[in-house]
Amino acid sequence: MIAEPCAHSGGLFRGSCGAVAIAECVYCGKPFCGRHGELGADYTNVCDRKACVTKVRDVEAHLEWKRRVEIANAVSVCAHEECEERMRHLCSRCQLMFCMTHISEHTVTNQQVRPPRREIVIMCVHCRSRRRVWD
Repeated sequence: MIAEPCAHSGGLFRGSCGAVAIAECVYCGKPFCGRHGELGADYTNVCDRKACVTKVRDVEAHLEWKRRVEIANAVSVCAHEECEERMRHLCSRCQLMFCMTHISEHTVTNQQVRPPRREIVIMCVHCRSRRRVWD
């Protein structure tokens, strides 16, 4: 049971929904009612805010992509679709192996440490394209 009511805002000057909340969003942490979110598998409950819905759909697409391409790694081939090169380097995000063409170094800010610090990571093309959703 969620102690706070639904925090969905109806817009400027409208206040929040106020209905009984059924869950808290895994991304923004705000409570939502049955009209303003969805209960997902394994407690991946998501409110209907655009940024949160975008993230959950991205995760679903990413997991589907990963299931499709990890087969290539099983035979020592780059995980990038339609690439036949041998795998050489591990992506720090998806943990799949790629050839030199489909992986590169990138500077990111590590928010998991205090104070946050800039780090160089090796990332595949797919994971690099997903950063706009998560940053």
